[in-house]
Order: sequence, then structure tokens, then C-alpha cells
Amino acid sequence: MRLSLESGPNHIGLFGGSFDPPHWGHIRAAQGAADELKLNQLAFLPAVRPPHKRDRKLTSFDLRAKLMELCLPLDRRFRLCTVEMDERLSGTTLDTVSKLRDMGFTEDRCHLIWLMGSDSLLDLENWHRPDDLLAAVEVAILPRPGYRIEDALKKYLDKVNVLHTPLIDISAQNIRAHRLALEHSVPPLVAQFIHENGLYSP
Repeated sequence: MRLSLESGPNHIGLFGGSFDPPHWGHIRAAQGAADELKLNQLAFLPAVRPPHKRDRKLTSFDLRAKLMELCLPLDRRFRLCTVEMDERLSGTTLDTVSKLRDMGFTEDRCHLIWLMGSDSLLDLENWHRPDDLLAAVEVAILPRPGYRIEDALKKYLDKVNVLHTPLIDISAQNIRAHRLALEHSVPPLVAQFIHENGLYSP
């Protein structure tokens, strides 16, 4: 199901990432954040070309979006949002949020919350116009092992919502490198699709 405006109070979480592949770490963190923030919808936004991963070849966007789509039945709140590809956006979070606002996801119709890991919070100074981003959308932080939230710049820490829901330490890189068993790391339909299409073969 695609992200859409629904009637009544509408709190929407936005969870961006490369999702190459989506794994249980993504799923459990998304569910925990949706519970904690009382979200009506939780949208996964596969990145076309994440600015911090331009040196790595990604699986095609269409395949990653398909893998993410296979995760949607796991929770009635899950949605897929492909706005970055559909609108040929730059890949910056601010650009994506601004486009969603232009498409009608305005604060008077819904409340958007961007989810990011504590690793991203510590690096926020290097993001595109971080102060404008924090003014444009609520940002909720998922604690990630090894990235202490208290080490973030105070000017950012004062403007974000730190969640109790942690990011589970599963690495997509380790899945691609076959250092983690696929069957234990990703949902069954994702594992089946990866096997059937020969993704991440040595």
C-alpha cells in the first residue's frame, strides 16, 4: 500500500534508507517507533542514491522497492513511499519533506515525523541545511548501539524527540556479504525473493 492522506487524526512516520535489503532491524525499529509515537502510518522511503553512500553500488531502486513492498503485510501501518524516484528528487531529506508538503502532506492535514538513527544525529552537522530540516518536520531519534545520543550537538539535541525504541544491530552489509544467515535476518518473503532472483550472490 502506498502512503496516502487518511481521514481523521493522521500521524505519519517517515523512515528513509537504502534498504539493501530491508531486514528485521528495520522492521522491529519501525514497529516500535510506530507504537511509541502512536502513528497511523509508517512509510518506508527507499533512497535512490543516499548522499553518504555514493561510493557504493546499490541494488537497483526497483528491486529494493519491491523488497520493501514485501514487508508491508507485516504491519497494517506500514506504507511504501517512492517519492524520491517518482519526482526525481536530489536525495536530501529536506528536499523530500518539502516535496511531500507540496503534495498535500501539510501540517494542517497530517503530522509528519522523520525517523533517524542516533548515528545520523551525530552526523547532522554535515547534512543538507540541518536547521531548516528541523524547522520543517519533527525528527525522532532511534538509539543505535555505538552512537551515544549525548554526544550530539546540543543545538540539535534540543530540537529532536529521542525515542526509547532502539535500532536493532543488524547490518545490511553483513547480510550482503553472507556473514548473517538470510533466513534469520530478513522476513521470509524477502528471503524467498532474494533466493529466487539471485540477489547478493557471491
